[in-house]
Amino acid sequence: MIYAYKLMDSPVGKLKLVAKGDRLSAILWENDKPNRVRLHQMVEANDRPILIEAERQLNEYFAGTRNQFDLALDFEGTGFQKKVWDALLTIPFGETRSYKEIAAQIGDLKAVRAVGAANGKNPLSIVAPCHRVIGASGDLTGFAGGLAAKQFLLSLESGQTSLDMNAATGSDETQAQPARQPSRSAKQTSLFGNGG
Repeated sequence: MIYAYKLMDSPVGKLKLVAKGDRLSAILWENDKPNRVRLHQMVEANDRPILIEAERQLNEYFAGTRNQFDLALDFEGTGFQKKVWDALLTIPFGETRSYKEIAAQIGDLKAVRAVGAANGKNPLSIVAPCHRVIGASGDLTGFAGGLAAKQFLLSLESGQTSLDMNAATGSDETQAQPARQPSRSAKQTSLFGNGG
């Protein structure tokens, strides 16, 4: 099956929304590692209803007016990965979980590293909130969109605006662009790296 995609601008960079039929299959980051999420041939389809709706809901999320997504999803992965991704969907808005807590939730306390690996392969970033999974010590850990994007998403969900964050840290800098934007030439050579 051919996947359909739509590009959207966001506060964390350009996102590639991908659908299989009438279900959302992936949300890819601008500088995603090639083949982090394995997808087949893609064609641009800006008029696909699920992609239009996904963009609308993501824009509401970034505007602070949506804290839960209501989209038909199509996770493609192993049985174990799907268990982890389903567990991500249960993490409430504004809360975090550790990899160990996710391992316990899926019934395999020894699978902490495997949970981390599955989390890293989550095809539906933001909607299946892998950014809400942090290290046991509370540290931010790896994130496909970059740690600046992860911090931005967690700050957004905690109700901190960029001005609130700057006041708290005493910084004069704004955080309007949490993720460093690549140069024009970098965008042309590495944009999404997943075909299409």
